[in-house]
Amino acid sequence: MKGQFNRVTASVGLAVFLVAFLLRLMGLGWGLPTPERYHSYHPDEEIVLGYSQMIQPAKGQFTPGFYNYGTFFLTLNKIASDVVSAYAGLGDPKSPEEAIAEKATLLRTGRMLNVIAGSVTALLVYLILLRRTHLIGAALGGAAIALTPAFVVHSRFLTVDVVATCLLTASLYWATRVVPDTGSEEVFDAKFIQKAAILAGLFAGLSAGTKYTGILAVVAFTVTYLIAYHKESIATKLKNLLIHGATAAVTFLLVTPGMLLDSEKFWRDFSYEITHTSTGHGLVFAGMGSGFVVHLNHLVIGYGGLLLLFSLFGVGRGCARKHSWMIGLAAFAVIVYLLIGRAEVLFLRYIFPLLPVLAVGFGWVMGQGHLRGTNQAKAVVALGVVSLGGMGGGLVSTANMTKWMTEPDVRTHMAKVIREIAPEGSTIGLVSDPWYYTPDFYPQAQSGPAMGRIEQRLTWMSEAPGLRLIRYTEADPNQRMDWDERLITEARPDFIVFSSFEMEGLIRFSGENVTVPDQYADQFGRFRAFMNRLNDEYEKVAVPGIGTGVEDPLGASARQYTNDIHDLAYIRPQLWLWKRKTSSSTTPSGSSTPSGSTEVPAPTR
Repeated sequence: MKGQFNRVTASVGLAVFLVAFLLRLMGLGWGLPTPERYHSYHPDEEIVLGYSQMIQPAKGQFTPGFYNYGTFFLTLNKIASDVVSAYAGLGDPKSPEEAIAEKATLLRTGRMLNVIAGSVTALLVYLILLRRTHLIGAALGGAAIALTPAFVVHSRFLTVDVVATCLLTASLYWATRVVPDTGSEEVFDAKFIQKAAILAGLFAGLSAGTKYTGILAVVAFTVTYLIAYHKESIATKLKNLLIHGATAAVTFLLVTPGMLLDSEKFWRDFSYEITHTSTGHGLVFAGMGSGFVVHLNHLVIGYGGLLLLFSLFGVGRGCARKHSWMIGLAAFAVIVYLLIGRAEVLFLRYIFPLLPVLAVGFGWVMGQGHLRGTNQAKAVVALGVVSLGGMGGGLVSTANMTKWMTEPDVRTHMAKVIREIAPEGSTIGLVSDPWYYTPDFYPQAQSGPAMGRIEQRLTWMSEAPGLRLIRYTEADPNQRMDWDERLITEARPDFIVFSSFEMEGLIRFSGENVTVPDQYADQFGRFRAFMNRLNDEYEKVAVPGIGTGVEDPLGASARQYTNDIHDLAYIRPQLWLWKRKTSSSTTPSGSSTPSGSTEVPAPTR
């Protein structure tokens, strides 16, 4: 059964969509603001939400003044939030509690766009494969995307990546659709080819208008078309490729009009994004090594190890069999991999454009194995089905991450445990500014740099109920440093808590025979001195349910932390709690008081 669309294939496609959709619904409420916690645990969500509200479709206002991404997703989110606001009567909160509830509703609305987009992506992969192989292969390829751990998790965030991937996959669908079904008697006329060129360009432009790298989808159509129709005249080829490219460009301009209407800000933000990916993200990815290796690790963990092998074999096999549609997909994937592998910013979400291609390769080789029908081929298909369940990534990882997103968060749990074990009025030391990784000590704990000046955040810290939070600062808070040893030697809090996010990069430099880059030497020196003093003056506290036990961060291998994935750790950061030893010999300095109190620490020279 190949290339047919009937009640059976429609039912299977619906099942693929529903499995993906229902799976993504679980955990959709993760990290949303509550009356006890005013901000999302995801550091980007409220920024995206805020800029989307700058768009006013009814007034013809489509320039949000923010162009790190294209404007299409922001516009979609604004339209969706306006519909929900009108239906639910939002927009005029009478109390702070109502304002927080409204923000949570708007964040959930934006997340639903990604739930739908992630599910549609699985359906599109199924439809690509339905014309190329057996129904079983098409269903398994759709399942590969439906169950991909990283893609499922990010489908529950209000961010641009999943919608961009969905639109890109739609472009890939039309890129493959231009080729008649293998073994069939289909012949496409000029009108249909132009239709495919237009639709592939349309979705490439929409994807680029969501996230700029989406424009690379034009590679898939271009390569596929040139191979499949190599006998056409040069004039015809140029005409169809021009139609395709022009459609993509015009669509991008229509959905991101700021490129023309707000050009100064557009080029400022666009240039920042290009520079950012080539210069790095501070300590977050420092010391990770080759981006090609890092992203290979991302694919193993975020997609699946054995599944990746089957997928690559399927793509390679399809190319070796000279299927133009597979060669076009492979060319697109190679260019994406080269681009993200050479970058200095190495978020896992950068692999998302590769996922539909890999899923197609997996589904195609599974379908071909079923069609071959030999015992050996059936065994390969059976092993492929097993690979969907785990072997590095897969359904097992998806289930674990979904569980984490449906149970109380470790930040909530850590704050609860500290309040239970710490006497009233105990002091809790923080090694850096509070943000999304900070336990829920007070309602504004996750307010980031964009949500208030440091003076305001220190004031919020001072109002934490039942505890005294200490962030060691100079007389001028703007001179504060992370991992300041004086937190231990002068402020002497009863407890110190920190997260894996605060140690990113620094912990990698702690491995043997690791050279610390000059630009990070001072930061690492402070970190090392702090940790040495911490081990002398404090002891680790085992916190059940956190998942870190009492491991010594400096005693762990650098490899363990190199394998940590920044944008998967949002849902479950590692946290450590340390308690001051009763035998501590450090004496308090009268010149230092906790940050956020009526005095600030005097600087020590």
